[in-house]
Amino acid sequence: MKKFLLALGSVALAFTLAACDDSASGGSGSNETSEVKGSFPPNGDEGFYCVVTDGTNEDGSYWKQIKVNIPKYKGHVEKFTFDENGTGTQYYEDSHFYITPHEKAAMCLEFEDGIKESSHKRNYTETYCKNGVSYFVISFQNMSLGSLNSAIVEYEEDCEDYKRKWKDGDYDEAIKRRLSK
Repeated sequence: MKKFLLALGSVALAFTLAACDDSASGGSGSNETSEVKGSFPPNGDEGFYCVVTDGTNEDGSYWKQIKVNIPKYKGHVEKFTFDENGTGTQYYEDSHFYITPHEKAAMCLEFEDGIKESSHKRNYTETYCKNGVSYFVISFQNMSLGSLNSAIVEYEEDCEDYKRKWKDGDYDEAIKRRLSK
């Protein structure tokens, strides 16, 4: 009976360890069937880019988005959509590439703590953290258009900052550390 329980415990441990492994952020022993969410392919795109786009939806609501890919390191997307009454959503995503299962677990614990800490101030309609990808969606109503515009007006400046840091090699050490794991 003890051997059976020990074997059962070993099987459970093996399943637990396998569940921590995935392909979305380059964990060793990648599992091809892992659920992949977010805006980037597993381990991100090959080249650096930072793009700001905007437009108007069929319902007349306005949207603006920033999307950044730092190869072998990180991806980031933020998108606001809102109408003239200040009703809309914010989508915020961070994707980390080439991180270990332990780092993924720590990332999600930190993400969940942040959500809990701010949930009394924000209306989260969706949250997700798995496989090196975390995102949330917040819905809002009657926000001042000035506040919303100030939140998105700096996207272009943010892109210039990301581009400068990429050109200056600010991410090189972090990328080297991630790839050496």
